[in-house]
Amino acid sequence: MKKDLQKAKELCEEACDEIYMKYDADLAYDHYDPEVQTFYLFQSDHTQNQVEFYMLDELAKKIKKINKRWMVGIKYDDLEKYEADMYASRVKNKEF
Repeated sequence: MKKDLQKAKELCEEACDEIYMKYDADLAYDHYDPEVQTFYLFQSDHTQNQVEFYMLDELAKKIKKINKRWMVGIKYDDLEKYEADMYASRVKNKEF
């Protein structure tokens, strides 16, 4: 189990680098919560683009290969600011 957790942590760290290069979204591995079996990635406040769950699809698939119950989550320092930014982005892109 400990080896699996370490492997999943390494996958998370690699995915953070890949997401930064591909989407210019800055995030880092934060922690694993065994109670909800979720690996959390922390989004930096100074990121150029907001992290969205579709960006984590590949990572989620890799982690599910190790343990089908594990999930990936995103932590935000300021959730209200994140939600306001996402709303402004959708209005700008005329998604509403």
